Amino acid sequence: MSSRFGKQNDTKLDLEGEELHFNDRLRHSNNALDELLAQGEYTLQNLKEQHHELKGVRRKILDVGQLRIMELSQVLEKTFSSDSKDQQYALTLLQQAMTGNFDEFFTIKFFVRGMGKLGNLAEYVKQLATILANVDSPHYIRRAAGLQLKNVLASREQSFFDKNKLRWLSVPLEVRQYVKECVLKTLGTEVRPSTAAQCVAAISCIEFPIRQWPELIDRLNANVTTKSDNPLLKESSLEALGYICQDLTDKQKVAPVLAAIVYALKTEETSVFVSLAATKALSEIVEWVVTRTLEEHVDAIVDVLCAYLQTAEMNLYEEAAKCLYKIASRKCAKSIETPIVVSLFRDAPMQRILTAANLAAADSSTSCEHYKYLKALLDLLCALGIHLSEVWTYVMKPPPNFSLYISALSAFFVHPSIYIRAETAQVIATFCSNEKISTNEDFLKYIPQLLKVLPRTMSKTCSPTIGQEDLTFQYSRMDYENKEDLQREYLRIREYCLRIIRETMPNHFNILFDVVNDWVMNRCIVQPQEVTSDEWELMKRFLTAVITGSYQNELLTTLEIRKKYLQLFDVIFNCCLNILNSSGTTAPNSLPNFMNGLLSTLSSFFQIFENFGERILNVLDLLKLILLINNENNLNVEITATKRHCIALLLKIVSVFPEQVKPYARNVFDLVGQVSNNVSMMQRSNLVHVLASLSNLASTVEEKTLFLRNAILYDINYIETEPFSASMENFLNNTGLSYAPDLKAIASQSCPYYLSRLNLKASLTALEGVLNQVEVPNNESSSANIFNLFFTVLPKIFQFCRCLTSIYMPEYSSKVHPIYGLSILEMVPSERQTLVSSITLEQDSNGADSKKFEEFEVGQFSNGYGNQEIAMFMRKFIVEISDLIQSILGLFFFKFPLNIYSINNSTELITGTLYAIENVPNFRLRFWLRRAWSRIITSCPEQYSNTIIPLVTRLSFHLQKRLLEQWLLIKQTQTTDEYEPTEEELIAESTMSLLTRECSYFIVHFILGETFSLKSARRDIPLPITLISRKLMENENVRLGIIGLLAKLITCPDSQAVVKCMPAVTVIVHEYFSTFDEQTSIELLVHSIKSLQMFSNDELATGPLLVLIYDIYSYLRPKYPSLLEVIKQVPTCLPENISTFDTRIMSMLQPEDAKNFDKIKKDLVRKALTSTKSRLHYRKASSETNGGDEELKEME
Repeated sequence: MSSRFGKQNDTKLDLEGEELHFNDRLRHSNNALDELLAQGEYTLQNLKEQHHELKGVRRKILDVGQLRIMELSQVLEKTFSSDSKDQQYALTLLQQAMTGNFDEFFTIKFFVRGMGKLGNLAEYVKQLATILANVDSPHYIRRAAGLQLKNVLASREQSFFDKNKLRWLSVPLEVRQYVKECVLKTLGTEVRPSTAAQCVAAISCIEFPIRQWPELIDRLNANVTTKSDNPLLKESSLEALGYICQDLTDKQKVAPVLAAIVYALKTEETSVFVSLAATKALSEIVEWVVTRTLEEHVDAIVDVLCAYLQTAEMNLYEEAAKCLYKIASRKCAKSIETPIVVSLFRDAPMQRILTAANLAAADSSTSCEHYKYLKALLDLLCALGIHLSEVWTYVMKPPPNFSLYISALSAFFVHPSIYIRAETAQVIATFCSNEKISTNEDFLKYIPQLLKVLPRTMSKTCSPTIGQEDLTFQYSRMDYENKEDLQREYLRIREYCLRIIRETMPNHFNILFDVVNDWVMNRCIVQPQEVTSDEWELMKRFLTAVITGSYQNELLTTLEIRKKYLQLFDVIFNCCLNILNSSGTTAPNSLPNFMNGLLSTLSSFFQIFENFGERILNVLDLLKLILLINNENNLNVEITATKRHCIALLLKIVSVFPEQVKPYARNVFDLVGQVSNNVSMMQRSNLVHVLASLSNLASTVEEKTLFLRNAILYDINYIETEPFSASMENFLNNTGLSYAPDLKAIASQSCPYYLSRLNLKASLTALEGVLNQVEVPNNESSSANIFNLFFTVLPKIFQFCRCLTSIYMPEYSSKVHPIYGLSILEMVPSERQTLVSSITLEQDSNGADSKKFEEFEVGQFSNGYGNQEIAMFMRKFIVEISDLIQSILGLFFFKFPLNIYSINNSTELITGTLYAIENVPNFRLRFWLRRAWSRIITSCPEQYSNTIIPLVTRLSFHLQKRLLEQWLLIKQTQTTDEYEPTEEELIAESTMSLLTRECSYFIVHFILGETFSLKSARRDIPLPITLISRKLMENENVRLGIIGLLAKLITCPDSQAVVKCMPAVTVIVHEYFSTFDEQTSIELLVHSIKSLQMFSNDELATGPLLVLIYDIYSYLRPKYPSLLEVIKQVPTCLPENISTFDTRIMSMLQPEDAKNFDKIKKDLVRKALTSTKSRLHYRKASSETNGGDEELKEME
């Protein structure tokens, strides 16, 4: 039992353990279940939250456009921030968004992930358009959005515009349509000026050429012609039309556009803003609209615009005048332009134009705005006159009011303003040269009046009175920024007036002679002390033009007229003689300051020597009296200048009148000998020029050679033994550049370096003058006698070449004494003044000007001269010696081509002139090219062509490299359109322009000859190629060098250089197209197209470039099909136009078929390369924008 009881106890105990274990498990299970339920509830809660969040995300995604608009608006607003950092940061964001990174610079990035390109440019332009069209947005934010949208589409630079075009066309069509609707809807809802109008035009500029958005013109026209209470809608639509008209190529759309503009002009209730917009739009279209289309509206247009000439509000009158000017200056077929010209001459328009001009002239001297308006009206009148001269042949009778018109021009002809006189003189000169106008009764009535006032018109002040001079100065300050611009305009007046003299000479000589006689008898000899230097100069030119012109017309030079000239000559001569005699009594060794003026006037009558040669003796005696005046150490500046003038007159007599001088040759020779001890060293070297010219009178070569030897012996001996050129060390030491200057020794003229420099300069001046004056026989044996005179100095000249180019090398320029420094290698002030018109040299700024240096050379020293002045003088010395050596070198090859090229080591000597060419600065290189290398190459006889092949090859490749590198360097400094260059950068650009033009002159002279003139070339005759260039072009290296240089020249950013070299490029293509490889052909075509893109707005360059592209393509396309691929890569070309052009070229049987008329060539290429210019849409908005807007414009 105990055992059994014991088991039961064990079992009981076991059951209790199992129960306990089960309960424990159950308890754990319940806990797990609770945890599971809790976890489920938590998960459910999370799911609910996530679901809620997803719904919020969905709402946010739906509202993302609005959120982006809000954020973009904030960025646009920051562009107007007064905080420059905020403004710049906003502009940076917009710039990056515009270039395709719209998502990367906004905070709500994750909302638009996965949207691809739509989230970039398409989204960006869509949001900009939305903001622009939102009338509830602040106007400045809408304006900023419009400007940004325009920046996405337009650019001044063609390359950027092409990129913008491709990007815009990559935007989905529905987005583009949305943007277009937005900008159209915006018209009429903005504040002025309308940015939407600019956006409309920017889009049309891209889409019109590919025939998209065809309904735009009709919608804009409807906005203008439909009656509306919103004048702003008309105004902005007209602005858009004006912008579009700049690039409208579809001629069928022009007529309705013009009709809409005319409707806006004629509407009586039109506001001044609408009138202004219509006038500006009209200005964009009237220059090129077809004449028949314009003729339908021309009277109405002219009447309305002339009525606007009285409306000063919003400056409408000036815009009207400018528009009328464009109508008057249209360049179309002359015969069909007649109605347009006649319309402007009708009573009402002419009266209104002249009335407005009178009113503007009354206040022009005191009001800049009135003067500006007066000039606009004058431009209109002058353009009308030029246009009238072109269509006069087609006018059955003189237009009405022509007499009134001439009367107005006569008043402007003596206006104090130089600009107004210059423009008026151009018209009168044009009338005088027109065969029919010059014989018109109305015009003839005014001829005496015009000719009598010619001297006044030619003068700078137009009147000797102080008041008038002040007015001229006042107008000039408004017209010109500096004296150089003023001088250029004055020269333009003078040229037109001289042309008037030439044209009126045959029929109105008596009037011109009366003017000459009156001035000589009543002013020149009666009051010479009151005549200003400007008056002496202009009357010298006036007298010379009248006298020379009359002698050229045998009918005018009757014996009676010649005797009248002789009487005037004698009067002036006696006046000079009396002054000399009175000066000798009252003030020995002195001359009045007006003696030079009297001598200039006297020289105008030298033409009488042809009939009265005995008067030469009188002049020789007069000149000798002046040259014998004692001027110790050249202290008297007036005497020194007058002596220099006398020597120049002596040279003129001997060189211009050799036959008349022959009987007095001994007198000339004796005069030179008698006065040589009374003149300065430099003047003595100029007297050698007189002897060289006198040697041309010798009857035999031997006699001539002997005479020359005696004349130049001293200078030849000096040059043979000079110590300068043996090495660079010698040059630096003997010129004194290695040592500090001794100011006291220089002032006392005892400095050995100063005397050495003066001797060297004098001897080289004498040698250059002799080479210039002497006439060399054409055969080799006869020329050898004279050549041998100079042969001994020839090695010295080549050594000097090496020294003057080596001095720019660092190893030698570093040896110049620090007092001089590298400044001696820079430009002298006069050169800088020529290069950049904005420079005005102050005489006190550097202590010396060009006049002081001239005095310094002849011994005019004062205590005011120091190291800076001496350094400046040394700089001038380097320039003058360089000029002399360049000129002498070129003259040797030009005068003795049959002798100098046959020297044994001529190739070595010639190539040696290029030594250190890489170091020669741009402002010096162009003179080496003009005076030396160009003459060496163009003077070479065909049989010696091998001697210059190394020179031509190395020079052409060096010029290519320099042009490419230097223009690229200049371009890198011009980062933006608004960039303001420094004075040094302006000088650098001007220097490169001049060097580039010099390269063009060189290449044209080489290929077509130095006598080639584009004006005299006949289009129906092929341009002649020189023998030497034809021979040299047989050499492959020369040919590649010349073609490469031409390719570089036509893409240089200087249109004058491009136009100058164009005939040479054309000849090379015609003559050598068969030698071009594929690479050369492609490069030449590419460069030509690039040049056309660069100068698309330059009329002078565009025409020749279109013809050149045609010639290149027509000659080379049959051989190289790859040229078609080049044309296809031009972004603005339409495929169908290219195909038509290529088919036309390939249908030619041979290259000669390409020699069509230039007009046909231009039209074909222009159509093939249809381009929409990207110049648009900046001019109107810029004037009324803030700084932020200016920054926006830079973001292209």
